[in-house]
Amino acid sequence: MKIFSSLFVFLFVVNSMLFAAGGQESVPVTSRLNPEYTLCITAPDVSALPPERQIIENTVLRLLVHTLEGLNYRIRGEEEINYYRDETWRRSRETAVSNLLNRRNERDLLIYRGEPEWRYRNSLRSVDEQIERLERDLADIENNPPLIENRPVFRLSGTNLTGTYPAAPAEGEENAFLARQRADAFIALELYEFHERIFLNIKMYTLHTNSYSYEDFVLFSTNDINAAVNEISGRLAEVISGIRPAMLIVNAAPHDAIVVIDDRFAGFGAAEIISYSPAEMEISVYADNHVPARFSMELRPGEITEMTFNLTPLNTSTLDFDVPGSPGSRLYMGNLYLGETPISLTLPRHQFSYISVENPESETGSVIFRNNELVSGRADFQRTSEGGSITFDSLISSGENRMENARQGFYRTYGAFWIVLPVSLLTSGIAANYILANNYAAVMDPNRSDMDIIYNRAVTANYIRLGANAAWISGLGLTLFQLYRYLRAAGTEAEPNVMASSSEAETEE
Repeated sequence: MKIFSSLFVFLFVVNSMLFAAGGQESVPVTSRLNPEYTLCITAPDVSALPPERQIIENTVLRLLVHTLEGLNYRIRGEEEINYYRDETWRRSRETAVSNLLNRRNERDLLIYRGEPEWRYRNSLRSVDEQIERLERDLADIENNPPLIENRPVFRLSGTNLTGTYPAAPAEGEENAFLARQRADAFIALELYEFHERIFLNIKMYTLHTNSYSYEDFVLFSTNDINAAVNEISGRLAEVISGIRPAMLIVNAAPHDAIVVIDDRFAGFGAAEIISYSPAEMEISVYADNHVPARFSMELRPGEITEMTFNLTPLNTSTLDFDVPGSPGSRLYMGNLYLGETPISLTLPRHQFSYISVENPESETGSVIFRNNELVSGRADFQRTSEGGSITFDSLISSGENRMENARQGFYRTYGAFWIVLPVSLLTSGIAANYILANNYAAVMDPNRSDMDIIYNRAVTANYIRLGANAAWISGLGLTLFQLYRYLRAAGTEAEPNVMASSSEAETEE
């Protein structure tokens, strides 16, 4: 046993040493500094505009923010990288030098403390070790300049994200303003009238240049504000991102096809977008009775990419729906209202189509159609070369709807079960405790005069417990039966779960 314990301890120590050695050989990952580039948009100066035109400020800000929100990153130039590297390097050296000087001054003052010889030597040894470590840190800082992220994430300042736009700083206070906003640059806007038009002047102050490094302007009328501000915003976004934008043009057929780019609606039949942060985009095109298309495209800076989608039509059937006894009945595909009967529909041939009708008396009927065949449903189907006609000769009243009745029965039983269950369990627990209390009293004093009463109480409590258990078990069984009935009804001829009201139907029509 001792030999086994000694061997176990030896293996544990060797494993710990190997693990520590492996950890020392691992190379630390050096992260790049300044991983974000923050821009602050200041409130436009509209003091030179007439009061009735100063509201244009909101439109300019909205269009400008909309464009800049599309930026994802910024490409830093060499001058900007050198600035942030030198500033970070300088602060690191100053901090290291300050810490080293403090320790050296502390060493010089040790002799004046009047400590005992042994404590003086221990303090001196500790300070010397700290000084040696700080000297190594300073040497490492001197020999290893910091790495700056050359492609930082672009974002607007925290105040802008909350919808607040601070006033532009006065001359000479730009750097202090950026420090308060924790930003790398800010934009100053000025609006004033020029021969009954609006003149917009925009300037960008950047921290690494310590000056206004970009300026642009545009002259426009109030009718052209969208195009003018989008144009100047695009030029500004190009400067901020550091790369030329990319354009994507999508043409789709048929003309009413829905174009979706990166899960966002882009237009019907055609779409044009400008990306100031070119990357991979996913384009999807959808149209009724056509095979959808999906494609991924890598956009490149400064390039225009044009794509054309010709969707493949699905094989369709043309069907005429009618309810002879109730003209004007509402017709649905699933829960989507399509119109009133009589009506003709073009449906995809190879897909299941669930069609239902409802007359003004709330009587309903339904069919399932696929491959020019009536899969299920109570209706008269007449086939033609192009499709056919479906006639609902008889409809089901709301009281005869097996699906609805089964669903309502299940919901009622299910809700009642969750009321009966806790009440039954609580009653059963109380009865069980009462039985235990009476049994304990009988055991402690077998010669009690009221033994018959105690026995009768225990028997009554036992019946109550059995009844409570039977109640929740019966409720569970009834709930499972109603669930089976609901699923069975849903697997045969199921009516739609939700129907639009008459007013909704008229509105959609």
